Amino acid sequence: MTVKYLAASVALCVSLSACAAPNKESADTSTLSVPALQQGNPAFWLELDAQSNLSVSDGDVFARAVQVVDVAQVNNGFLVAAIEGVESTPVLYRLNAKGKQAERLASLQAPEFLVEGLCLASEADGSVSLFMLDERGSAEQWVVYSEQQTLKPAKLRTLPIAPNATACAADGKGGLFIAEEEMGLWRYSSNAEKPVSRQVVDLVAPYGNLGEGSEAVAYLGGNVISVTVDSGLVQMYQPGEDNTWARVELGTWKGVEEPEQLQAWYQAESETLHLQVRDDASGDYARNRFTVAAAEFDFSRALESEVKTVKPRIQTEPVARFGDAADDPAIWVHPTSPEQSLIYGTDKKYGLGVYRLDGSQSQMLPTGRLNNVDIRYGFDFGDGVDDIAVATQRDDNSLSIYRVDAENGAATHLAELPTGLEEIYGFCMYQDGAKTYAIANGKSGTFEQYLLSANAGKVTARLARTFAVETQPEGCVADDATGRLFVGEEAVGVYTLSAKPDSDEPLSLIAATDDVLVADVEGMALYPAVDSRYLIVSSQGDDSYVVFESSAPYKRVGKFRVGANYGAGVDAISETDGLEVTHRSLGKGYERGAFIAQDGHNIMPERPQNFKLVSWSDIAQELELND
Repeated sequence: MTVKYLAASVALCVSLSACAAPNKESADTSTLSVPALQQGNPAFWLELDAQSNLSVSDGDVFARAVQVVDVAQVNNGFLVAAIEGVESTPVLYRLNAKGKQAERLASLQAPEFLVEGLCLASEADGSVSLFMLDERGSAEQWVVYSEQQTLKPAKLRTLPIAPNATACAADGKGGLFIAEEEMGLWRYSSNAEKPVSRQVVDLVAPYGNLGEGSEAVAYLGGNVISVTVDSGLVQMYQPGEDNTWARVELGTWKGVEEPEQLQAWYQAESETLHLQVRDDASGDYARNRFTVAAAEFDFSRALESEVKTVKPRIQTEPVARFGDAADDPAIWVHPTSPEQSLIYGTDKKYGLGVYRLDGSQSQMLPTGRLNNVDIRYGFDFGDGVDDIAVATQRDDNSLSIYRVDAENGAATHLAELPTGLEEIYGFCMYQDGAKTYAIANGKSGTFEQYLLSANAGKVTARLARTFAVETQPEGCVADDATGRLFVGEEAVGVYTLSAKPDSDEPLSLIAATDDVLVADVEGMALYPAVDSRYLIVSSQGDDSYVVFESSAPYKRVGKFRVGANYGAGVDAISETDGLEVTHRSLGKGYERGAFIAQDGHNIMPERPQNFKLVSWSDIAQELELND
């Protein structure tokens, strides 16, 4: 949309009396009618009377002493959120599609602040979030509804926002718009898995076009709508390029001193935009309408994504410290009792954690700033055969060596072996018969491959070869069965070459970053199958994972995300660094193996980062993969 085009399509209303739509508030301003919108048109109305009792038009009261209210369309009905009573309790109701029946779903814990504004935000996964604004500079976000599963409302996070925030509205596409009194209008992300950031939509004068500010904001059909507090200027915004917003003035709303609680709906047949506000100065409600071309509103539902969604079944305990700490997991499979298998995970601020399959921690080894970890079975330590784990140690650019008891998976730290790398980073292991290799890389792009050997329990490493990519790498994985090595260059893509150190085969790019494999390329793992081995790669830029066949021509076979399992109280995975997969059974629910990944934003509630486990059966079913 260009401003010039939109302005040409708008017939401006210059006074409320000239443009007011007929409604009962003209005669009785003690009743507020809130539209329950369906594709931009009211499906029915909610009425809030002089005693603040909420009811469906011509129906029974279902909520009393209501302070603020919002409505969102959900599957086969509408979700209503309200703040009720002297204790300011957030309460949720579900209304059927015709608004004739109201069902009380849940009460939430009352926040420890006066709720200044409230709004519901529909998310891409079919869930709905409730935002409650604290004018002191924060907002609570709760997940309150899901189309896929029954859930108990849960607090996702406390979102730092601008102080003196008075109103909010969501676009259903990840955008949350918040009006900051006397400052401006901002766009935040409504996705709790995203980092906190904000983008300016408009500012007060002299920096923008909001005059003295706005306390009234609504979102409708691709448009953000606001009304200024000083002049009643009505403006509409649509996103442009480079985080800019195209703006058009619809007109001035006369006779309203302090507009707030903006509601908007659109009648396509008459090309009429209807607005309703509460005048905080008088307590009365008023309506206005503007002629706007139907082409300026988009009520179409988003196309179904080609990215499938699976849900985690369990999560590990969080690491000890907040910040970018957890990084890369590995899976140790018990030789006789798969349900006793263990998860190894690095903590870049502390050491190596070991977790049971219920997520509880069984060991924490304080061995320093470990980045990536991998495991191999049947390593000859010279005084017996056990399993071996190796991690990259960022404190001194070494390989951190661990002996893993082959019977119970318990880890013992043995040594730190020096490397020639600066800023050591990613890591994987490769076994070629009786030979075990450690392959590490540094942020400069250099890879070093070491042959590991041991005598009387003491492990040593001999450099077998070096190679390099041009920019920063991290993830890599070796296919022991085929002798292939896959390495990632974060901003470029995935390469393959022979894992054998005496090979002179050059690097070959098999998957470049694009709009499917979105940089950064981070963790990667291999899953054996009957007809192919699958290569799973973290597409960190869009919080997903791309699955390729691991033999030429390296066909891309699918893409998935790990969404929230609200019923189990496990949030989604986002900003994954490291991941691992096994085809071996981990017991009931994981008979065909499991996928595990680091979660960069651990919420519900907010805690330090951790690792989350997904049944491979769920991934295979969604992507129609062979066993």
